[in-house]
Amino acid sequence: MNTEGLFPASNKCALNDRLEEELTFAGFPKKHLHDLLFNFSITCSITRVEKSEGGYKFVIQVPRGKFVETVLIRHERRSGGVRYTVCVSSQVGCAKKCSFCATGTMGLQGQLSSGEILEQVFLANSYLTATTQDDGLIRNCVFMGMGEPLDNYEAVHEALRGLTHQCLFGLKAKQVTVSTVGANANKIKQLADEAPQVSLALSLHSSVQSTREKLIPSAKMNPIDVLGGALDYHSCKSGRGAMLEYLLIDGVNDSDAEIEALANFCIERKGNFFVNLIPYNPTLAGEDYGYTFPTDERIFAFHDRLKELGVKSLIRWSSANGRDANGACGQLALTSNQQSKSML
Repeated sequence: MNTEGLFPASNKCALNDRLEEELTFAGFPKKHLHDLLFNFSITCSITRVEKSEGGYKFVIQVPRGKFVETVLIRHERRSGGVRYTVCVSSQVGCAKKCSFCATGTMGLQGQLSSGEILEQVFLANSYLTATTQDDGLIRNCVFMGMGEPLDNYEAVHEALRGLTHQCLFGLKAKQVTVSTVGANANKIKQLADEAPQVSLALSLHSSVQSTREKLIPSAKMNPIDVLGGALDYHSCKSGRGAMLEYLLIDGVNDSDAEIEALANFCIERKGNFFVNLIPYNPTLAGEDYGYTFPTDERIFAFHDRLKELGVKSLIRWSSANGRDANGACGQLALTSNQQSKSML
């Protein structure tokens, strides 16, 4: 059990005091409080922190000597306040091998337990408390780090319960988002049945089946019409549509025909769907295919045409935050050199 690094021995009493105060305030039964505090242990530890313009990227060691990356995204409010979104990993590596994504180059190295997922949030929040001067708190959690969450469904579902439990992290269900490439339509339906109020994001990236298979090889398992049916089922159960993530890659999925296909896919759905347009972030994986991001002019034209066709969308320029630390969308991957370096 590793509690060194972020929580040296001198700080463990202070940590227990803070936990006791927070749990008491939340109404945790006193008869169980002592056992929880003194039998509780942190099994993961931060081994590396990289700060960028948009927040922080953590390399976190989990049991069995494996490493994952967790990202904190900083948002400045117009009022001057600060809030954070934590982007957690659900697997060590990923088996999907999406052609634009760095994580896929690692392959699948292991599944994370629900506790290892929750500890990413706990460690990130504790780091903020210990090192930053602003009053920012984690207000959102997104499963958009390493791995395909629905390929580790049971652990992710258990982690969702912890994230939204009033005695643990106390997030509202709508503040938590599970992102999937949609390789398993049945898992989307299961999520709709068991956690309908948790937000769903689909990494769509194209509504043209052939293009989608080029970007996401596992898309061959679920044709676009089957995927659409699963989204409709989720929409009926949750009462709202999913977010559609669309990575814009120059000359690959940004043509006029792609815009029309995306608009038709959204209009056919049984809920209000919102499209996040994400300019491609350079990765070594994408370089093998010659991927680059479109010009700003083309990105704006894509957005404006969707609006003309009645589809709501937003250009997520903020998705590029963290590029300088390789912590932006699609850039999470670990080398043995990165794992061994410590900045704590």
